[in-house]
Amino acid sequence: MSFRDKSNEIANEFLQTVVFLDDKAYSTTDQADINHDFDVKSVVKSFARNKKVCSVFQPEVENDIHLFTEIAQKADVVVLDWRIIINIENAEELDDEEDAVVDDHNGHYTKKIIKKLLESKSSQNSLKLIVIYTGNPELQAIAASILQSLQGAGIDGFSINQNDECSINSHSCKILVRAKSNGGNNRGQHAPELREKSVTYEELPEFINSEFAKMTNGLLSNFALKALTAIRENSFQIINVFSKDLDYAYLANQSLLINNHDANELLVDLIGDTFVSILRANDANSLLNSELIKIWLEDNLQAQEQPSRSKSGEPEEKTFSVTVQNALDLLSSCTDVKEKFVNTLGELNNLSKSNVGKNYKAYAFDIFSDSQGYGSHQEYAKLCQHKNLIHNQGYIPFLSLGTVVKSTHDGKFFVCIQQRCDSVRIENGDIRRFLFISLDLVENDKPFDFITPNGEKLYLNRKTYDLKTIKFFASDDGSVRAERAQDTLIFKQLHQKDNAIESFEYLFELKELYAQRIVDDYSSGLSRVGLDEPEWVRLSKR
Repeated sequence: MSFRDKSNEIANEFLQTVVFLDDKAYSTTDQADINHDFDVKSVVKSFARNKKVCSVFQPEVENDIHLFTEIAQKADVVVLDWRIIINIENAEELDDEEDAVVDDHNGHYTKKIIKKLLESKSSQNSLKLIVIYTGNPELQAIAASILQSLQGAGIDGFSINQNDECSINSHSCKILVRAKSNGGNNRGQHAPELREKSVTYEELPEFINSEFAKMTNGLLSNFALKALTAIRENSFQIINVFSKDLDYAYLANQSLLINNHDANELLVDLIGDTFVSILRANDANSLLNSELIKIWLEDNLQAQEQPSRSKSGEPEEKTFSVTVQNALDLLSSCTDVKEKFVNTLGELNNLSKSNVGKNYKAYAFDIFSDSQGYGSHQEYAKLCQHKNLIHNQGYIPFLSLGTVVKSTHDGKFFVCIQQRCDSVRIENGDIRRFLFISLDLVENDKPFDFITPNGEKLYLNRKTYDLKTIKFFASDDGSVRAERAQDTLIFKQLHQKDNAIESFEYLFELKELYAQRIVDDYSSGLSRVGLDEPEWVRLSKR
């Protein structure tokens, strides 16, 4: 089994719902226009055999387009016809220009639906597969028209796939244009190079599954799909854990809190813990086993030569190459990581055991890097350290342990070390001091502790005299909330009187354990004992 096959299997377990929009869905066959025909019975049966829920919608009036768009936002995959002919509601109220546009049924409603789907908050930055399934033979022209429509609507990030001119892609969305092949009889209408873009009803489920799997063809994305599948399959069990029988206990708990919002914060933590327990119960942490990693390496390990490094760690002109077995050996469990690298790489061409011993950490990142260099390592660091990687425009953070901010006055960075219990339940309008430690912006080759969402590297000042205290007013929910200022979130301190006074831009929040470690490191610095002692004794300790 190849890694693609495994990805197809995982995607097939995840995908559940596919919705179709076609104006010929429940119409009788038109022999004069058979290319645009659509056999609902054949399509639904085909997906049923693949254990998928398939819904087919036939629009009759313009309001049906709006209804379908609402449904499509909830579906895993959306399939649209290109030519949609429907009755126009209130046609007498349309002006000549609008009426002329609607008269061109090729793509008018389809492009409207696509734009609505991609503009919705629920779809932004979400993985989305949209298929245009059409009887029109001009597939490349349709793809170009869709791209032009998206660009005209200000929806950026899309381009025609260089390897498939019938595909428009962004980092999180794929729009495919494919031809109907009703019974496989009309493939001959397309140019020879486009005949492979024709898909029969029987081929549709596997085609959709395969195209979706191409978007998630990675170790971590497959793990995420597997985890989401487990949560889906256990959704009713989760609901049963959060039973209505617990309502009184929840309300009693809330009644005894100074700030009733804390009760809801506790629920967020509880539901998160429940998700984790579901994943562990379903053995999700064993998905990325050595067998799966091996087939991933066979498909993805860069065959290019890696530069060896000098004694000082600088790249040299000499190179070496790593086999799949070498990579597997490096990924195996061991008692001594350095020894593992020395034994695995030390005998390769242009390397020595002493060289590997000095540079084994750098070689780890060199070997397991893609064409983006260290870019993936930066993104993985954010995944590990940042608390809120996903949030919408309505999210307003509050100041607490681990909040990282940037001064609007001099651009300096700070991390809040105020414990959570001292950051909430503040009387409305009261003043509260918050503790911060400064962070230095460092160059790429310097040591650092954290990385910002923009990729800036920050180093924690561990000196006790780097502590900063700032006063803030509490909001009505008992915490210090940020305020939205255009595209940024700002914490305004007590003495904020005009734009010239310092305020603090919200950047991100550290996960609890990372933030707590900062406090522990700082506390240990406070407990140091300084005394005069004989230098002969002091130096002998080092």
